[in-house]
Formats: sequence, C-alpha cells, structure tokens
Amino acid sequence: MADVATVRLKAPPAVTVVVPTRNEADNVRPLVEQLHDALGTTPSEIVFVDDSDDHTPQVIRELSDRDPDGVRLLHRGAGERTGGLGGAVAAGLATARAPWVVVMDGDLQHPPATVPELLAAGQVDQADAVVASRYRTRGRVAGLGGAFRRIVSRASGTLARIFFPVRLRAVTDPMSGFFAVRRDALDTTALRPNGYKILLEVVVRGRMRQITEVPYTFRPRQAGESKASFREGLRYLRHLTLLRLGATRHPVSPLGRLAGFALAGAAGTGVNSAALWALGEAAGLPYLLAAFLAVQVAIVWNFAVIDNLVMPPGSVARRRRFGRFLLLNNTLTPIHLGLLYALVQLAGLHYLTANVLAIVVVFVLRYAVTSNWVYGAPAGAGGLVVAVRRAVATRLFLAVALTAVAFPALAAEVWDSLGNRGPGVPLMIPVAAAAALAASRIRPSGSEPDVHDRQVDGLLATAFLTAGTALLLLIPGDGRLIPAALSFLTGAAILLVGTRTVARLRWALLLPLLAVAGVAPAVRESVDAGIRAVVTLLGRPAGPASSGGGLVTAHHGTELLLPADQLPGLALAGGVACLLISAVVLFGPTARALRRAAVASLALAAVTVGAVLAVLLTGRLFGPAAFEVAGLPVCTDTVLALTVAVVVSRWSPAPAPVTAVRQYLPRGRFALAALVAMALVLLGSAR
Repeated sequence: MADVATVRLKAPPAVTVVVPTRNEADNVRPLVEQLHDALGTTPSEIVFVDDSDDHTPQVIRELSDRDPDGVRLLHRGAGERTGGLGGAVAAGLATARAPWVVVMDGDLQHPPATVPELLAAGQVDQADAVVASRYRTRGRVAGLGGAFRRIVSRASGTLARIFFPVRLRAVTDPMSGFFAVRRDALDTTALRPNGYKILLEVVVRGRMRQITEVPYTFRPRQAGESKASFREGLRYLRHLTLLRLGATRHPVSPLGRLAGFALAGAAGTGVNSAALWALGEAAGLPYLLAAFLAVQVAIVWNFAVIDNLVMPPGSVARRRRFGRFLLLNNTLTPIHLGLLYALVQLAGLHYLTANVLAIVVVFVLRYAVTSNWVYGAPAGAGGLVVAVRRAVATRLFLAVALTAVAFPALAAEVWDSLGNRGPGVPLMIPVAAAAALAASRIRPSGSEPDVHDRQVDGLLATAFLTAGTALLLLIPGDGRLIPAALSFLTGAAILLVGTRTVARLRWALLLPLLAVAGVAPAVRESVDAGIRAVVTLLGRPAGPASSGGGLVTAHHGTELLLPADQLPGLALAGGVACLLISAVVLFGPTARALRRAAVASLALAAVTVGAVLAVLLTGRLFGPAAFEVAGLPVCTDTVLALTVAVVVSRWSPAPAPVTAVRQYLPRGRFALAALVAMALVLLGSAR
C-alpha cells in the first residue's frame, strides 16, 4: 500500500468509519461533513481505503491535513487492489482502532445520519453486528435505479439466504454494504474478500452470535458512476459458492462438529461394512477377526475425512494426530467387538447387521474421545462451566443406562413393543420432551445458593434405591417393574448429580410417568376416532374406514389395511400432555403457556395426520412391503417425539452467561461404583 496517513489521535476513538472509495472525488468532502454532523461529539476516525485513479487521494489528504485526528487515508496502488471493494473494506477493518467499526460506501447513498442509529442498536441489543437494511420495515430502495437493479438486488439477497439459512436468518439485506461491527467480534485474518459484498464475509467467517438490523433509505447517487456490473455479478456468484464450501469445512460449533462427525461416521460405516464383507464373505476369515481388520480400515478412512473436513487441525502435526486417533479409537475396539459378539451369539443377528448396530452404539464414545483427546474441545465450549454441564449430562445418561441394566425385563419389553402399539413406543415422546426440557434446566439459576449437602443426597438416594430394590425383590408380578425402575432411576440420579440438580429437573424426570399413568390410554379411542375422521375426510391416499376402525388404501387393486390398534392416538394424547406440562414448567401457569401449548398441540395433531397419510401414501405408491415398514408405530411416533422435542427446545430460554464456576456435582467415583454393584445384584435377581 502506497501510503497511510500518520495517526495522532488525542483520545481513543469510539467509532471508526471505514469508507472504500474509487474515483469519488466529488463525494468525499460532503461525506466527511455529514459524518461529523451526525456523530457530533462522539470521538471518531474516518478511514478512507482508496483505490482511485483520479485525484480522490489528493482530496482526502487535504482533509486529513486539516483534521489529522479524524481523517486517515489508506491508498492502494494499481497492483495492490486485491479483493476488489471487499478487499478494501477488509484492509480498513484491519487498521481500525475503535471498539465499533462502521462500513459504508463513499457515494452518499448510505446516509451518514443512520450511523448513530447503528451504534445505538448495537449497544441496546448487545449485538456483534448491526446491518442497515433497505428491506426492514421503513427501509427504502429509492437509490436503486430501475426495476432491473431492484430485482437483481433482491435475487442476490435471496440466494445468499438460501446458501446460509441459519447464519443469515436475522438479516433481511445480506447484500448491504452499510453495517457496524464490534471490533473484538471479528477476526480480520479469517476474511477472504472477493468482490463488492463484504457483509457476507463478516457474518459467515466472523461467526457472529447476535445480529440486529436498522432500517434506512438507500439514497440516489450524488456524483460519479455505479461500480456494479455483470462481471461483478459473476464474481459474486463464484465467491458465494466458495464461501459456502469453506463454511461447511471445519465447523466451530459443538453441534456442527457433531453433525460433521456423524456424516463422516455414516460414510465410514459403509467402508467398514464393505471391508467386513470382503474379509468375511469373500476371504472367509472368522467374523471377529474380519471385524477387527475392518475397524482398522474404517479408522484410517474416518481420520482422512474428519481431519480434512470436520475437525480443526490445531497445533499438533498430522502424523501425531493420526497416532492419537488410531490409538484412542482402538481402545474402543474391544467394546465394538464385544457388542458384535453379543448381537451375533445371543440375539442371533447376522454379523453384517450386528456390525452396523455396534458402530451406531459406539458412535457417541468415539466422538467424545476424538473431539476431546485428539482435537480438543470445540470453540466456545471450554472452561469448567461446560465441563460441569457435560458431566451432569453424562451422569444422567449413566443413571438411565444403569437402570436399563438393572431391569433387563423392562428393557426387553420396551424393545419388543417397538413393532406394535405397546408401552415402549409411546414412551419415546415423554422421554424426548424430558430430554429437551432437561437440556435447558441443567444449569442452576444465578440466585441459587452455593451450597451442596452430600449427606442429604446420600439419605434420599438410599431411600429411593432401597424402595426400588424392595419393589423388585419382594412384590411378585410384572407390575413391579415400572415403579421399581423409576425409583431406581431417581435414586441413581440423586446419587450421581445431587439433590439440587434433580430438584431442578423434577418435571423432566417425571414426564415419562405419562406413559404409565393411564392419562393417555383413557382418551385413546376418542383421539383415534378423531384422526380416523380427519384422514378419511381428506380422502386419497386413504380410502373408506374399515369395519374394524382401521384405514384402508390400495396398491394396484390390492387392499392394504392400517389396523385401528396401529393408529397413533395414544402417542398424540401423550404428546399433547407433554407439551402442556412443558409449557407450564417454562412459562408458569399463565394464559401465555396455555396459548403456546394449544398452538403446539394443533401443530402436533397436523403432524400426526400427515404421518398417517404418509404411511398410506407409501403403501399406495410402493406396495405392501414398504407399507408394512412405514406402518410400524415406531416410525410415526419417532416423528412425533422429534416434533415435541423441537417445540420444547424452541420454548426453552437460552441459558444466561455464568461468570463464576460453582461445583454442584457430588463426588461420583464411589457413587458410580455403588450403583454398578447394585445394578448387577438386581440383574442377577431379575434373572
């Protein structure tokens, strides 16, 4: 860069205004005057990043000589203009010294009077970026000459939102060149500008957590010529595509990394299965030896995909990362092979099918090991607070797992009921609602006292565990299983995470009782009748209801029947009850909670009807075999469970930031050892 004006600021600026210019000599002076009028006494600096070939630099230098504290020039010569207008803005962002940076064009189409509104909105909304929008309410596009340019602008913005639906969900004008950004929320070294729309770079690569908007009127150009062209449009399309591809690689959020790891694992499952088939079927090796060798092939494949596309490399050399990946993943191989052996020898599955199930079961362990011990914790997921929350979630999972081990008859009943409308399938819905509700309530409130009484934990846990054991050992019949398991689960949760956490999660832990309390079965017939009436009223793919109350469709003249006992009325009733309880827990016994529960219940009913229609349509299009699979209750109820979980998650408030770390978990080693021993004792007695 040719020259940068010397900075002699008397006081640190509160805002830096970055203005990229190219042949805007006639607009520079009025822009500076209007910015000074708009900002008033606010300490500020204006940084012109100039790519001009006319006398614009001379005009800016004159202004800088008069006001060296307020006007700076960064001139880029003919061979230094990388990245176009976006590159100029990135260069200005890198030199900014104020905590807030405003980016605007130098042609006076962006009104300087809007700059204070951007800064005020950023402070009030605690945003990382504030976008001046032409399409927000009260915004105008008067400065876009002609209908064609307006259509192009709208289409370009819509295309950007299609490419980035999540990151641009709060942005109505992603093509805006007028915005403010907090300097500490932006890593300028991560920007790769290429073209005239830098906002996409800032939002996508900057990973802004909070974005707000301010409406403004895009004014007509005062002087000079527009820099937009067909060539710039092609450049924008190319850059948008590259930005999308680049944003997909190495996600920084925990959820993004988990999703990427899952996709890589799905591909690795195919590689593992292909290698197992080749070694077991074609080569004739014993299936356990073939499975061990197939795991090694899959580990190499997974490392290549995960290291290049999913996980950030960090500072460790690739060969060392591969060594850790190979070693740590192989520590889980005995678990994989043990599950494979049990599924083949005890459950009678073919080893290729059992291998896929074993991979799915071990997936969570492999992700935890890989994410934390090979690549480190995800960005934004560090510190003891997250470790405590993760430990709470892990210990609750252990409590559920140990309950399943201690009560194998109940676990087997749940498993067997997945193919019919037994008690196990509707249980998925309250469990899903409980998980979504628990996820928002694990962290304690700021007003909760910093105390923890392990003696109370021990006494309460002992009472519940003793009650569960007594129910199982002393009361005959299968009716003891569910209350004994719930009592054991409560005692295990108290012992592993403490009384306070269980108290915060009491509604989440009690929601599964809906599956056995008799509330939903009492209204099952009426809800089934309502579903049947709506589906029949809608007509195809449904035919008339059968004499037994089922639903009929046809495939090439063959009549297919969805029996009455397979209708999801029980699941819908339980789901509505879960939504009502969750709304009351989150919003209190208020009219707002009832309204939200009512709207969500209508949506759940619509999803239920749509799921039934989808089952009938599957049979109509693909025949009896597909109809039999689609008609399994677990398929419909899985959709309902996911719907309930999504609704409750959307209702749940975002957890407030915690500045101080407070350890709420009891010491877990002795508790875990005691629970494992008790679960084994109960397992032996159950047999």
